[in-house]
Amino acid sequence: MKKRLLLIAAAAALFCTHALQAQHTRSGKAAPLSLFTYFYQQQGALPVLKLETDWKLLVKNKLTEEYQPGILSFQGPDGNTVELEISARARGNTRKEVCQFPPLRIKAAPKALNKLGFDTEGKLKLVLPCENGKSNADYLLREALAYLLFEAVYPIHHRTNLVELEGWQDGKQKYSFYAFLVEEEDEFAARVNGTRVKKSRINTIDLERDAYVKMCFFQYMIANTDWSAPNGHNLELLKLPDKEKLVAIPYDFDYAGFVDTDYAIPRSSIPIDNVSQRFFLGKYVTEEEALECAQYYLSKKEQLLQICNNFVLLREKTRESAIESLSEFFDMLEDEEIVRKTFVTMRGRSTQN
Repeated sequence: MKKRLLLIAAAAALFCTHALQAQHTRSGKAAPLSLFTYFYQQQGALPVLKLETDWKLLVKNKLTEEYQPGILSFQGPDGNTVELEISARARGNTRKEVCQFPPLRIKAAPKALNKLGFDTEGKLKLVLPCENGKSNADYLLREALAYLLFEAVYPIHHRTNLVELEGWQDGKQKYSFYAFLVEEEDEFAARVNGTRVKKSRINTIDLERDAYVKMCFFQYMIANTDWSAPNGHNLELLKLPDKEKLVAIPYDFDYAGFVDTDYAIPRSSIPIDNVSQRFFLGKYVTEEEALECAQYYLSKKEQLLQICNNFVLLREKTRESAIESLSEFFDMLEDEEIVRKTFVTMRGRSTQN
């Protein structure tokens, strides 16, 4: 038991490597934390969340995305248990159709949050395993690891935090599994001083190039083709004050070969047989950009491999598989001819304006 707690603490530390400094208002007083940030800041063992609701109804009505009442319990700042009245509903697209447990959106009444000293605008996005069992736990943890890898690749990213989730109903515990929180969209945009942009059609040329090319390499690294710049699929588009063009930030990696869920299949328009095969979707990538980005990722090689190796909640065999997958990617980057052949999608020009 002691060893397990130490392993959990080590994994939790990966998600809390940088303690957040308190936000301040103009008056000099500390601004209230959001509920997400409160969990994100916690050090040591993973936060334990207890969600009591009608789980049978939650699963039954997942396609309608109707809110239902519940109680979210967790350890408060003073060490005592907090019981927060909340509303929860399913969210997402594919997962709520193919999985027993859909991802959840949780919100609480502003008055209740204010009474506890939290930001009243806070909501929670919670990713659950598709089903119970070791394989689905691995899928969940590998997706959480993918978010952590992107965090090391690019400074603008969604924050995530692993938790231990207990599902209760009628005073009895029905479920217990790992889950992870993903920073809510508006909170993410506010934290990076950005503005979310929603467009029905995006031209790749309108995206900030450095962020775009690094994002494309990242998607290739984790063998993910379930994204699209033109329609913004699984990309958060942000207007940032120090960037002339939009910045595209990826999310939702359950269809990536790196995660390898049993329900993931490639789009029919992608010439691969299964999601474990890599296919580069970057547009207008010049030779100069490709070679430069390859060197950037090679500079991150040891850090990214170490993140995988330290992610001790994953079974050893699964960690080894993750490291092997990334190592294959880095081996490709060592060969400039392979880099040119794989990643250069615009010939005859050295720059893209």
